[in-house]
Amino acid sequence: MSVKNAKFVPFITEGFHCEQAFITLGAAELEGAIYADAPINIALKTLNRHGLIAGATGTGKTKTLQLVGELLSRQGVPCLLMDIKGDLSGLAAAGTANEKITERQSKIGIPFNPSAFPTE
Repeated sequence: MSVKNAKFVPFITEGFHCEQAFITLGAAELEGAIYADAPINIALKTLNRHGLIAGATGTGKTKTLQLVGELLSRQGVPCLLMDIKGDLSGLAAAGTANEKITERQSKIGIPFNPSAFPTE
């Protein structure tokens, strides 16, 4: 392991450590390597503000927004997600596992538990 990589995990772990309730978005990645022992956490108390997820086509904006909505719902936190194209309507039905999802979840160390979420 390079010196850069050896410093990376403690840096991420310290930077994303939360003392109070939080959601875990995933795991850190550096140079194509996924570090399941360096979770990316966001404190719930910081999610009472406006947010924006932006990026180029195919970069994961919709999946990120879907994940945040699901994680907040699991914590009992209501949220308003603006979805002009209707891509988030799938939150109302439980997903199904596939090879790609199973592989990704095993790399980041977070199990996939398909669930339906309340929506309006």
